[in-house]
Amino acid sequence: MKLLRLATTLNPTSAPYNQFSLGLKKAVDQTYCSLLKNEIPIEDSIAGFHGDGSVFKMIKVVRNLIKRHNFDVVHIHSGVTGMILLIAAFPFKISIFKKTVFTLHNSWNVIKFRNQILNFVVMLVARKICTCGQSSRESIPKVINFFIAKKTIAIVNGFDNERIDKIKNNKDATKHFSDTSLVKILCVGALNNTKNQISLLKALKEITVDCELVFLGDGANKEALNKFAQQLNSNLDIRFKGRVSRNVTVEHMLEADISISLSNGEGLPIAVLESMYAGCFLILSTIPPHEEISPPSTRCIFVDASSLSDVVNALQISADSIDSIKSERETSREYSIKNFGLDNMLGEYMKVYSLLSNKRG
Repeated sequence: MKLLRLATTLNPTSAPYNQFSLGLKKAVDQTYCSLLKNEIPIEDSIAGFHGDGSVFKMIKVVRNLIKRHNFDVVHIHSGVTGMILLIAAFPFKISIFKKTVFTLHNSWNVIKFRNQILNFVVMLVARKICTCGQSSRESIPKVINFFIAKKTIAIVNGFDNERIDKIKNNKDATKHFSDTSLVKILCVGALNNTKNQISLLKALKEITVDCELVFLGDGANKEALNKFAQQLNSNLDIRFKGRVSRNVTVEHMLEADISISLSNGEGLPIAVLESMYAGCFLILSTIPPHEEISPPSTRCIFVDASSLSDVVNALQISADSIDSIKSERETSREYSIKNFGLDNMLGEYMKVYSLLSNKRG
């Protein structure tokens, strides 16, 4: 099966590459095209093109690809790359949309208005639409759902547990938290208003626990968050490490006691799935994607992220129970694999690919 994958980026956290392309590299003959310059090297087994942000250049590349290759499936991972395909295919290759699947990687309310418009157009012309979970499926407005309901399905995101196990069993793995006596807290995600890291820092200002907090991610709010963190109590060791590789992220998860996400909106966050499997105790905002994950109650506290007292109480309760939290790290592993294993997700997508290509297997 020959597949063309269209995505906006290829970086350490890009799901289209890390979850899909790498996960299916032995099963599918893939070509991966990203609009922006690649931030990590692409594997030799996967053909690839990366642009420099120029839509016009990518239109030309995609047009040449669909002329020269008879792709069985085209998997679109963003509205902008879907529009690029639409322009590249018009008018002589427009039939290629009979082979397309579009994945919505977020909840509708998190997507910028411009991208909502692009998504809607692509969703109208794509043959199949997959959302990253049931909560993402239910977030689509009724007026849009009216046009696409019959061709839309939810396929829950999955994570690569084998990669986590391999890192866990590596005796030479780097240690990232500096003081084993402190409560180790991890927060993974882009530093922006949606991810809402400021609520975590405000809550930490109110607790009396000695802890070490590591932020993994970059974004527009980094400078403001760093400035706020410098004003907090001396019992807090707070570090901003920027965006790191997937393996380094997992190494942090395997060390951390608590992983926290106070996000105002998500798709179905892979970082939460990985943290759960790695053994972290979770503190999660009460939003539909987090509730869909529904971790075991003994390993998670849900909070109203807009309530300072709610977040403070969750942090204090978790810190006070740190001994039991550390002793029960294995509790969520079986639940994670059963409900969110990468093989489950990829198996469902292979069914979609087979339908589009009219091929079995």
